[in-house]
Amino acid sequence: MTNLLTRDEIIALIGEITRLNRTSDETGEIERKIVSLIDTLEAGALDPEIFDYMHKEIPELTPEEIADRALAYKPIILPDESQP
Repeated sequence: MTNLLTRDEIIALIGEITRLNRTSDETGEIERKIVSLIDTLEAGALDPEIFDYMHKEIPELTPEEIADRALAYKPIILPDESQP
């Protein structure tokens, strides 16, 4: 399992993604970097909606609010049916 990201790491990744999104990209290099950062963000957070918080929330959430929401996420743990 991948190590989970800290709040500061999540905030930094979101900031970098946001910054790069505002940059002109004629070679595709920035787009590849953004995809890599998003993959890192999604792999390092339990919340499967973390990327959506960046683009679908109205009003727009700050990186700190996104990190807090993602870190508050608690996955549903289903019982192991193989155990009596």
